[in-house]
Amino acid sequence: MSITKAELILFIAVVSSLTACGSQLEDQLLGPDPQVLINGGATRIGGEQTRAHVSGNTEVWKEGSVYYKPDGELELRWHKVRSRGTWEVAANGVVCWNVPDWKTLDIPDATSVQTARSARSCHYYLDGHGKITTVQGKYVVGVHEIKTGRKL
Repeated sequence: MSITKAELILFIAVVSSLTACGSQLEDQLLGPDPQVLINGGATRIGGEQTRAHVSGNTEVWKEGSVYYKPDGELELRWHKVRSRGTWEVAANGVVCWNVPDWKTLDIPDATSVQTARSARSCHYYLDGHGKITTVQGKYVVGVHEIKTGRKL
């Protein structure tokens, strides 16, 4: 059995398009490597600046939102489910959540830990010339809207 030149070209075109779609889908789900943004001039936000960015504000995403209470507690809405927990910011700007109600995490990575009683998830922010981007683990999670006050 032999294939024609036209069939070979069609096969290559189909495989190429599937490969390109897979790569785009992976980028949509996981986001680019944060190093790409850093190479483009983005800088990591430190602890004090991160605390000022989130404390007393609500961060809004496609799937939900989180209100960072100034006292270190948080209120979270994720896929229409409400939870409560705590948050803290390290000197290097890493924000960590402890959410007792969470039994599973949506983004498994080196910054997320699950115990029998709660889940801990951490992230940090990059400032790309005024555009604040969230990074979790080795993935850029995206740019999220920050609203002043409690806006769940």
